[in-house]
Amino acid sequence: MAILIFNRLSHSDVPYEQWLKDLDEDLYLFTDKKQETGFTGYTQVHAFENYDTNNAVEFMALELYEQVPYSTVIATAERDILRAAKLREFLGIEGQSWESALAFRDKVKMKTLLSRANIKVPAFAMLETAVDLYKFIKQHGYPVVVKPVDGMGSRNTAILKNREETIEYLSQGLASNLIVEEFIEGEMYHIDGLVLGGKFIHCWPSKYFNDCLAFHDGKYLGSYLLAPQNPLTERLRNEVISILQILPTPANTTFHAEIFHTPQDELITCEIACRTGGSRIIEEYRQAFDVDLTKLSVQAQCGLKTDVSERFLQREGPKTQFGFIGLPPKHGVFQGAPTWQELPHWVTEYNVLAKPGQSFTGAHTSVDYVLTLVVKGNTEQQVVQRIQDIAEFLENKMVWD
Repeated sequence: MAILIFNRLSHSDVPYEQWLKDLDEDLYLFTDKKQETGFTGYTQVHAFENYDTNNAVEFMALELYEQVPYSTVIATAERDILRAAKLREFLGIEGQSWESALAFRDKVKMKTLLSRANIKVPAFAMLETAVDLYKFIKQHGYPVVVKPVDGMGSRNTAILKNREETIEYLSQGLASNLIVEEFIEGEMYHIDGLVLGGKFIHCWPSKYFNDCLAFHDGKYLGSYLLAPQNPLTERLRNEVISILQILPTPANTTFHAEIFHTPQDELITCEIACRTGGSRIIEEYRQAFDVDLTKLSVQAQCGLKTDVSERFLQREGPKTQFGFIGLPPKHGVFQGAPTWQELPHWVTEYNVLAKPGQSFTGAHTSVDYVLTLVVKGNTEQQVVQRIQDIAEFLENKMVWD
């Protein structure tokens, strides 16, 4: 038998061939052309341009099945969740179903299921015509948020604060597959964790720096883990457990939830995804808990026994506090950034993603970065201060034309 893997992540984060070496099965990788470097030791590697929207990916996957009837389909990124589920459904392969994938990818379906179960979500509606938007604004007032039903990375998300912005937005023509929501005043938290064998295993909440739309203003995005004694830690964990029990959650999956905490002390669910959080959440979790969430999920989906420590199973907190940030590109030509040796000892991971001479026109999603880093500290407050300090240092040291 064989395993088909859909991939759009870097090899350093997802060395599938190492994770699955005990299976001794053929591995077929369909990956984004931008991420093909490093993937060696596979039976076949197919790299695609325009991977996210390239429907030849699914067609060639079906052709491959005629030659090699693979038994498992793996997807670790948001864009591949529906793609993999559709193939499983058509081919009769076990794994996350189409119904489950839709519940996590379709924001209207997700919020409908949650609201019916008395989980607080923003007021929302499908947005197909200007009439829908007009009715929603009349009922809920400004501001409102408009975004794709199956969006990710805050791409093509707009906040409309008044009539003038609404007219300008509508003048460009409405895209298809949109949702409109009320704007929630509050601080945003993300909660990341793992389900294995149909059982909730672990999760931990973090608080965002800035917000997921801060890239529009050229601001960095980041987050830091909450301390065990933070009064929101247990509340957020319990809220996510309730959400996972309501939705058709896959038997083996990571998850990434985003929840608002309002000035009125309410928790309002923004959304949840059945995959590991983006940016450096995966590395932050590795360092804080000595666990690779994606690795365990992939191994479980492929039938391997997962090696999970007793400390992790007991849902204990991080061994110390961690946080991460990603700095977005500016409008201009990147010329350089500080070296690892110039950074403080409490920076535990540092990745410069841009190359000298590379041109940018700003950030287009919340995860468009020129560099990322992870920091550690003894307390939440120390991590927050260190992130602020290192962000200011890097802003002053990076060179742009």
